[in-house]
Amino acid sequence: MSGGGVLSKEPVSALLNAELARPDSPLRSIDPRRHPVLADLKRARYLSRPLVYPESEMRAFGADLLGSVELLTSLPARLFDGDVERTCRALGLDPRKAELVGDFQKQSPPRFGRIDAYHDGEALRVLEFNVGGSVGGQEWVQPLAEMFWADDAFRAFGTAHGLHHLSQTTLLAEALREAAAPVCSGRDPVIAMVEGTGGLDLYAEGSWYLLRRLLEAEGLDCRIGEVQELEVTASEVRFQGRRVDLVYRLFDLDQVVDDPDAWRTTVRLRDAHRSGQVALWAPLECDLTDNKRFLAYLSDPQLRGHMSQQERDMVDRVLPWTRALVPGAAGLDTVVADCRERREHLILKPDGGFAGKGITCGWLVSDEQWAEALQKGAAEGAVAQQRVVPREEPVVNAETGLTESWDACLGLYWVPGDPGGLGGLGGGGGRLVHSGEPADSTDRRLAPIYLYPDQDPDTPHGAELH
Repeated sequence: MSGGGVLSKEPVSALLNAELARPDSPLRSIDPRRHPVLADLKRARYLSRPLVYPESEMRAFGADLLGSVELLTSLPARLFDGDVERTCRALGLDPRKAELVGDFQKQSPPRFGRIDAYHDGEALRVLEFNVGGSVGGQEWVQPLAEMFWADDAFRAFGTAHGLHHLSQTTLLAEALREAAAPVCSGRDPVIAMVEGTGGLDLYAEGSWYLLRRLLEAEGLDCRIGEVQELEVTASEVRFQGRRVDLVYRLFDLDQVVDDPDAWRTTVRLRDAHRSGQVALWAPLECDLTDNKRFLAYLSDPQLRGHMSQQERDMVDRVLPWTRALVPGAAGLDTVVADCRERREHLILKPDGGFAGKGITCGWLVSDEQWAEALQKGAAEGAVAQQRVVPREEPVVNAETGLTESWDACLGLYWVPGDPGGLGGLGGGGGRLVHSGEPADSTDRRLAPIYLYPDQDPDTPHGAELH
C-alpha cells in the first residue's frame, strides 16, 4: 500500500536493493536473531537491510537538532524566569511535580534523549523530542547495527561504500562515565538503574535488562531494581547493599507523585545529586522539558517572541507546524476551529502521551471523530501538528525477492559532545511500517542506520564509528 510519500532516491539504498535482488546474494541470509541480545527480543522483526543516509545530511541535521535541544531546554528560563511552579502551571502539570523538582539547576543537565523524525523527501523533520534516560530503543539500536557489520558479505559491501554507524551504547557509556567522574575520582562508576515501584514488571522485559547487558559489555558495573531499593543517607547512596556513584533514572515523576515512600526517596536522591554525593541521569527537571506543549512555544508565531530570527529559521527547518490546545487558554476556540479546517493535514497528540498512545490522525478519521478528538484535546491538553508524509523506502524482501515500500520513523539519540562531528547525534535506528499504514501497525520492522561520507571521504571517523 502506498502512503503517497516521495519515493526515496538514496543511491546507496538502491545499490543495496540491487544486491538483495540477486537470488544468490549472500546478503539474503543475514539473520539478526543470531545476535545474543536480539535473540531475546522475541517479538521483534527486522528489515532485510539497513537504512542509509549521506553523512553531510546528518551533520547538517545534527547541528540544527542540537541547537533546537538547547533552545528547548532554555524555555523555562526564557518564558518563566526559571520558576518551576510557573513552568508546571503553563504546561498543565500536577503542581506536586514542581515540589519534586524543587528548582532548576544553574548548570544544565547533560544532553541526552531521542527525537522521532520522518524524512519527507527533502529533509528530516522532528515529530517530537523525548528527553531523559528512559527513552526506548537503546536495547536494539547498536546490536542490530553490529550484527550487520559482523556479516562478511555486508561488511565487504559497507567497506566498498564507506558505510559506518554511530555506536549508541558505546557513546552512552562514555557519557555516563563523564557524568559520574566528579563522584568517582578516576575509577569507573557503579551504576544503579532504577525503575519506579512495580516498573520492572511493566517495562523491563526486553528492554532495561538488555540495556544493562550492553552497558556491562562496555565495562560498566550496573545493577537494576526499583526506587524502594535505594538507600539515601547524608553521606552516600546505596543500592542493593552497594554504594553507587550514578543513578540511571528509568522512572518518571508520574510514578512517584502518588507513592509517599517513593516521593521521599526521590527528594533525598535529588538533594544527594545536587550536593555532589551521587550523579543522577537524568535530573528531575528533564521531565518538565519532555512535554509536547513546549513544541508550540517553538512553532507558534504567537508564542515565540522569545526567539531570535536565526533561532526561528533553525526551528522551521526541523519542526513541522505545531499548535497547543491549552484548556481554558485565551484564543482556544480559534485554534480548535483552525484545526478542524485542517483535519486531513494534522495529527493530534495528548500532552502526556508516549509510544504513540492516544494520538488521532486526522486523515484517518471522519469530521465527526476529529471534532470529538479536538474537543477532548481542548479539555485535557494536546498539541496539533502538521502531518509529515514520510518518503517511501523501497526495500527488497530477502525471502521473496520482491520490492516493498516502507515508511521509516527514525529514532535518533543526542548525547553530550559532538561524536564524529555530527552535531551531537549519538546513533539511532528506524521503526518501519508498510507505506500508508499507521505507526502502530502490528507489522513493524526494525532497521539500523548507516552513514556514508558523500562529501569528504578522507575525513577520519572517531573511534565510536564502525
